[in-house]
Amino acid sequence: MAADLTRFYRPRSMAIVGAHDTRSGLSGFTQQALGVARRVGARFYPVNPKLEQVYGIDCLPDVASVPEPVDVLCIFTGQPIEILGQAAEAGLTAEFVMVFASGFSELQTAAGREREERLVEATRRIGARLIGPNTNLNAWAPLADLPGRKIAVIAQSGNQGRPVIQVEDVGVGISYWAPTGNEADLDFTDFTEMFCRDGNTAAVCAYLEGAKSGPRLREAAATAIETGTPISVVKVGRSAAGAAMAMSHTGHLVGSDEVYEAFFDQFGINRVDELDELAEVGVALARCPVPEADGVVVCSVSGGAAAHVADLAARAGLPIPRLSGPTQAALREIVPPEFRVDNPVDNGGPIMFSGAGPRIWEACLADPGIGLMLCPVPASSPKLTDTVIDTLVEVAPRAGKPILPIWLGPYEYGEGYQRLWDAGLPVLRNIRNALSAARALLGHPARRPDLRQVAELVRTGAGAVTRRGGPERVLHELEAMAWLEQRGFCFARRLPAASPEAAVKAAAEIGYPVVVKGTGVAHKSEGGLVATNLRDDDDVQRAAARVLGRGAGGLLVAKHESGGVELLLGVSTDDVFGPVIVVGAGGVTAEAIRDVQRAVLPATEATVARMLSRLRIAPLLDGWRGQPPVDKDALTGTILRLADLCAQGEIAELDINPLLARPDGVIGLDALVRLG
Repeated sequence: MAADLTRFYRPRSMAIVGAHDTRSGLSGFTQQALGVARRVGARFYPVNPKLEQVYGIDCLPDVASVPEPVDVLCIFTGQPIEILGQAAEAGLTAEFVMVFASGFSELQTAAGREREERLVEATRRIGARLIGPNTNLNAWAPLADLPGRKIAVIAQSGNQGRPVIQVEDVGVGISYWAPTGNEADLDFTDFTEMFCRDGNTAAVCAYLEGAKSGPRLREAAATAIETGTPISVVKVGRSAAGAAMAMSHTGHLVGSDEVYEAFFDQFGINRVDELDELAEVGVALARCPVPEADGVVVCSVSGGAAAHVADLAARAGLPIPRLSGPTQAALREIVPPEFRVDNPVDNGGPIMFSGAGPRIWEACLADPGIGLMLCPVPASSPKLTDTVIDTLVEVAPRAGKPILPIWLGPYEYGEGYQRLWDAGLPVLRNIRNALSAARALLGHPARRPDLRQVAELVRTGAGAVTRRGGPERVLHELEAMAWLEQRGFCFARRLPAASPEAAVKAAAEIGYPVVVKGTGVAHKSEGGLVATNLRDDDDVQRAAARVLGRGAGGLLVAKHESGGVELLLGVSTDDVFGPVIVVGAGGVTAEAIRDVQRAVLPATEATVARMLSRLRIAPLLDGWRGQPPVDKDALTGTILRLADLCAQGEIAELDINPLLARPDGVIGLDALVRLG
């Protein structure tokens, strides 16, 4: 459950240990804390045994001298554990403790982690929650009182939030700033839940380095969905290797960053790469209405700029639909015939000087298939730039749909640039940021019913993993398939055999054609321990003898199943999110091709449909060159059955590879399961 952080941001009383009014750094922090106290009317207790007064306020010699419980105990010194011990002995309690000191888990040492654990325990002894350590006072930085809905900023590295805070310079307000430091106790999720419930916060923008609790991340994301508050993040660590024990193909196909990517996708969290991109996406979310349609229209006075923006938008996956017939007819009455009006719309420069710009862009925005407009501003041509700006400023107040001006020109922004901001528009400084903003607006949680289903599942605990005890155990092919069949999965018929003669008898019982495999050896195909499409007793006899001669411990004879598309269906376990479901191109080349999609729990039909549609082999599933489509319902049901099984907490790792998806259903041909 998220903490109530109200008294941290609006304390009634606060004590500052290490307060100072002349020492560099500490004096600024102290002054910042005092500013908060004065803004909210909090009682302020500076603690420093070496000073009589700080900023004209009498100092207390130690924390034990604080005369009352405080909402916030702020520790600037390097001995927070000792100070908290003194507070506990004196009976002082607090709601929150904020610790600046470093030297904890960020050192990545056993000693640093142990010291951080002791800090958390010391905080709990005075009844408090801990913010930090290794944080700063940016949470109490003075924020400009600006009109309109605002952006909340969370940064695990304090100063990484500063580029976002600077949007105040162009008139966009910040509701809250949370530098969370090491997150030994309170973390990103606690602040996210509070900020999402704040009616004046339009969006949450965050810089993340990692997380400790998948369930808490899910709960915070569910709150964002329920409140219709979009979250955008910069998440570092794309190159980090996964921690999975890689016994299977799946273990080699899942890294920690790929799991975060899957989580963000399932829960509607918008991921960006740069801090300036994060800031401008936040501005667009704060200033723009939620789109009512999916389509994007590109309107420009430059054919080159229109083509450039439209090309990059299409590559980014944004829908650039042809404008409707009535819209094109209306535009053709205004725009000269040599210019394009289907989308992108290139109306040329001369027509703008006639004053027709507002009519053109309003016609585009009125098209029922259009949700937002991208508008490159040719900032290198002053007269034309002014005309475009005039049009934007006139159209914006009555548009009712998002308009994203893209400032394409010199770094000297000038008066025209400021006019766009003053008109309430977001101004994007490059095409990349504009496309990210468009994607965030189109993916807004307020317009995605599939996200609401995910949030409901989180609230009911449907995707929670039930932890089961028991030793780790690896189930190889024969045992793994039997274990999965008992749980509703379908596999090819098979029988074990100890000799070539027994293999022939098994083949006769199963019915030809058959497959002969060696058992007790990993990577059977690479070792020549698999023979397929065997059609008579002699073929089976020879194949079985050859497989045993190559070191197999035994034989497995199975029905040769053919047709359909070979897939991989697997499970890996992530330290943060738990079970990760993987589906993709299967067979012996699965790791080389790496055509996979991933999902965490809870998974829904919409989740599975999205995973399958994003595979490069998706056209094969839908039928290719006269082949019938596979049974998508059966395939989806199998994946969701695996998700339900994962929630029971037994599976640590799993491979079904290949899983044949055919027009008449799905059937597994091989499996490995690691329990634990």
